[in-house]
Amino acid sequence: MKKDFRPVSVPLITVDPYFSIWSFSDELTREVTRHWTGTRNAMTGIIKIDGKAFICMGNMVYSNKDYCEGFPYIKQTNLDVTPTSTIYTFENALLKLTLTFTTPLLLDDLALASRPVSYIRYLAEPKTEGEHDIEFYFDIGTDACIDSDRQRVKFGRTEYSMFCGNIDQRPLNRSGDGVRIDWGYLHLCKTDAFIGNFSNRRAFCREGGFIDYFSEDVTYGLNAALAVICKGASDTIAVAYDDIHSINYYGDIIDAYYKEAYGSFDAAAKAALADADEVFAKCEKFDREFTKKMLAYGEDYANVGALAYRQAIAAHKLCRGKNGEVLFFSKECYSNGCIATLDVTYPSIPLFLMLNPELVKGMLRPIVREATSARWAYPYAPHDCGQYPLATGQVYSARHGILSEEEQMPVEECGNFILTVAAICRAEGSAAFAEENRELMEKWAEYLIEYGYNPENQLCTDDFAGHFAHNCNLSLKAIAALAAYGKLTGNTRYTDIAQDMARRFETEAMDEKATRLAFDREGTWSLKYNLVWDKLLGLGLFSDEFYAREIALYSEKMNEYGVPLDNRKMYTKLDWEAWTTVLTDNEEYRDKIYSCIAKMVSDTQQRVPITDWYDTETSFQVGFQNRTVLGGFYINMLKDMWENQ
Repeated sequence: MKKDFRPVSVPLITVDPYFSIWSFSDELTREVTRHWTGTRNAMTGIIKIDGKAFICMGNMVYSNKDYCEGFPYIKQTNLDVTPTSTIYTFENALLKLTLTFTTPLLLDDLALASRPVSYIRYLAEPKTEGEHDIEFYFDIGTDACIDSDRQRVKFGRTEYSMFCGNIDQRPLNRSGDGVRIDWGYLHLCKTDAFIGNFSNRRAFCREGGFIDYFSEDVTYGLNAALAVICKGASDTIAVAYDDIHSINYYGDIIDAYYKEAYGSFDAAAKAALADADEVFAKCEKFDREFTKKMLAYGEDYANVGALAYRQAIAAHKLCRGKNGEVLFFSKECYSNGCIATLDVTYPSIPLFLMLNPELVKGMLRPIVREATSARWAYPYAPHDCGQYPLATGQVYSARHGILSEEEQMPVEECGNFILTVAAICRAEGSAAFAEENRELMEKWAEYLIEYGYNPENQLCTDDFAGHFAHNCNLSLKAIAALAAYGKLTGNTRYTDIAQDMARRFETEAMDEKATRLAFDREGTWSLKYNLVWDKLLGLGLFSDEFYAREIALYSEKMNEYGVPLDNRKMYTKLDWEAWTTVLTDNEEYRDKIYSCIAKMVSDTQQRVPITDWYDTETSFQVGFQNRTVLGGFYINMLKDMWENQ
């Protein structure tokens, strides 16, 4: 990681939308660790050598009181983020300390990737010879298993862990965007773990201090934590979360994917302890190889790609349906909390197409379930399947169970589904998934023939920009989807229609330098990110000269932090900027885009998991954070992989 690259927020524990803990500051000791929403999810670390204690993780201030006042912090000297790990280095006159946070999101092993376990390793290296007495204190607060500071927590013990959870256990009792889990149990997987709090930390810091072990029979609030004291120069700590049940899928209460492989949470947690060294070796190998591939597009690309990797994956929940099918549910984070949103799936797919296309199928299966249900009476594709974690029917634009057709995204979602299926088939070298969904695809292709070329007043995926008619970028999505469907099925009717639309588009959408925002708006422009599938699927719709004009205009419009989405505002979408870099072989443009994105990530003052919606003049977050759409950042790697096959 480049020395001048400052991660906007640092992933520590990244398992799923609920079990997700980050550092929102440059230094791990500067403030409390947080859930991706910004809510306190405190973890504390203290290293002790020969009786001298130094705080290395978390901030001891709570309710304006410093519970470790007078005890020193060890200086952080380095931070490195790889796709699966975050590595902090600390140093003082007595020792060097390395803390490594690893979540093994290796998508070629879905049982491993879905295990709800994350690791924290420490390595203390004394600076003087001889034997030293080294201890490491770690705790994780009860706020990771409740949603409100009014909720009370009970504790318990297994043969391998100490755990805690809300005294009122009601799995899947609520949905929402900013809400956190308040069912299930947080586990600290150490046999000698205990119930800690602020007084424990102070006692550990004091030389010869007495640790007061609290009763497991009492309920506690936010002042309690799961704690452990590790002895020796190195050790591994595993933290895990048993959510009991993961998703309400149209009335079926389904569990995380790992349970089929391991049988139970307990078995998965024990396996995670037993195979930790093997897992670390796999992660390190993957990180080396994936980083080498990212570096082909420059250090800026590699830095952002390493930081975005866990975010893009862990904003999903991986499950198996009752029939054994893979289901990969996205949460539309910091937006409206929708589950399995089709126009969130669409921008996210490059990472997953590259590493495991089965996951992209898992994103679409809930949409198919919604679209083939009795309640879906519309001639176009759904937007979503509910609100996380309740996949029980579309909620976007719904009032009292009735959808507002005016607020739908008909052309957008029809195009998204067809293009995503076509991409799956390209990745797998098989049209089998398209055949499974032939009826829906044909219905939606016919809809695009009738309404797609010059769309009526409707929303697109960039719904924050509002309704507008004659959207040229939406038109391109329809054209590409029809061409892709024709190529996939061998039906020349669809390819001929798409080719005719493309020829008309080059004339009717053209402004002075490049294409317009809308057919009827002279002097306008927009990023035509939907063109990417013409390139990736080899559709042959537009000429190199057409693309060159687009890129020349985007280069002209580029600000300090990137290219605006269109002429109306200075904000942009990170994923769509990335998609424009594969429209031509202009490496100068590509490198400049990724330089701008890396600079935004380093400069923006909104310290949250990477936003995909920001101002290109100021770097300020406009909205959105911790979203799966960062999977679209890896579009260059996907393009090159497909070209080299």
